[in-house]
Amino acid sequence: MNAIIRGGICLAALLALGACDNLPRSGPTIAEITAQPADGSAAVGIIPITDDVARLTEISEDLSFSSAFLNAPVANIEVIQPLDVLNITVWENGEFPLFGGGGGFGGPSTLADMRVGLNGTFFMPQVGTIQAAGKTVEQLRRELTARLAPMTPEPQVEVRLESAGTNTVRIFGSEGALGEIPIGPGTRTLSGLIANAPAAGIEPDIAQLSIRRGNLVERVWVTDIFNDPSADIALRGGDVINIERDARSFIALGELGQQAEVEFPGRDISLMEALALLGGLNGNTADPRGVFVLREERPDIYQRVTGQFAPAPVRIGYVMDLTKPAAFFIASNFDVRDGDIIFVSEAPYVQFLKIIGSIAPPINSINSTLSLATNPLGG
Repeated sequence: MNAIIRGGICLAALLALGACDNLPRSGPTIAEITAQPADGSAAVGIIPITDDVARLTEISEDLSFSSAFLNAPVANIEVIQPLDVLNITVWENGEFPLFGGGGGFGGPSTLADMRVGLNGTFFMPQVGTIQAAGKTVEQLRRELTARLAPMTPEPQVEVRLESAGTNTVRIFGSEGALGEIPIGPGTRTLSGLIANAPAAGIEPDIAQLSIRRGNLVERVWVTDIFNDPSADIALRGGDVINIERDARSFIALGELGQQAEVEFPGRDISLMEALALLGGLNGNTADPRGVFVLREERPDIYQRVTGQFAPAPVRIGYVMDLTKPAAFFIASNFDVRDGDIIFVSEAPYVQFLKIIGSIAPPINSINSTLSLATNPLGG
C-alpha cells in the first residue's frame, strides 16, 4: 500500500512539474522559435542555412573613398597660405646694407617670423606690404629679389617656409587626440601621415580610418591604405582624421561556451569562426540541430533569398543543423553580420533532467515521511 501511495505522489509531482514553464533555461526551444506567436504578432521567419543561402546573404563590407577624395591631387606644400610663417634671409653686397647685416660687408640679414596675415599679405621693412598667399616659395623669392634690386647692389634672397598655420592635419586615436601634424614632404598622403603620427593603439586589421574634409566624412579600412594605392589619398590642410576600432559586434546567447557581446575580430567572420571564438557548443546541454542566427534582414536580401517582396526589414532566424557533416562547411561560408544574435537552443532531454532533479528532493522527503509514519519505532 505504501508503495502505491508513493508512486501516486511521485506521478502527480512529475505531471505538475512537467506542465510548468518556470523551470530555468537559457532561452526558447526550437519549437518555440518556429511557432506562430499566441498573441498574433508576426512570427520569426525560419530559413535553413544552405550553400545557396550563404551565397545570397553575403554582402560586401568593403569601404572606399568617393571621387571627391580620390581625384584630389597631392598638394604643393611650397604654396604659401594665410597664417604661414616665413623666415627671409637677405645677402647684400653694398657697403651700407639696408638691413644692417651683422656680418659686415656682404653679410646676411635675417628677418625671422614674418607671419602672413589672413588677407594673404605680410609687411617687410624697406619693401612694404607684399601679397604672399597663393605664391610658391620660389615665386616670392624672385619677387623680393626684384624689389630689392633698385635699393641694394645684387641682393640675394632666401625664403624658408618655417611653419604652416593652416596646412596641418589633426589626428585622433582610441586614446584621444594624437596631435596636429604639418603637411610636409613625408606627410602629404595618408600612408605618410600614419607612418609619422604617434601610434593609435589599435591593431591595423581591425582599425578603420575616417577623414573629415569640409562637409564630407568618409571611411576606409586602415589595411587598404597600404594594400590599395588608390586609397592612399592626398591630404589637405584642415583635414580631421580619426583612427578607431571597428565598431561591429554580435551577441552570443544560449548553450555556448560563453554568452556575451563579441566584437568582430577582423573584417569578416563566418558562423563557424564565431562558434569557435565562443568556445563551441556546450557539449552537455546544447542541441546541435538548433543553431540560430537571428537578424532583421534587409528587404533586398530577403527577396533575393525567398523570392518574396518585403517593404521593410524582416525578422529572420537562419538555422543550422550541425548534426550533418556538410553543415560545418556551409557554416564556414555563412557570414555573421553586425547586430546578429547567435543562439543555440537547449537539448530537449535537459528539461527532463531538470524535472527529475526538481522532483528528487520532494520524493526523498515523502519517502522519509511515509517510512516514519508506517514504522515510527524504526522496527
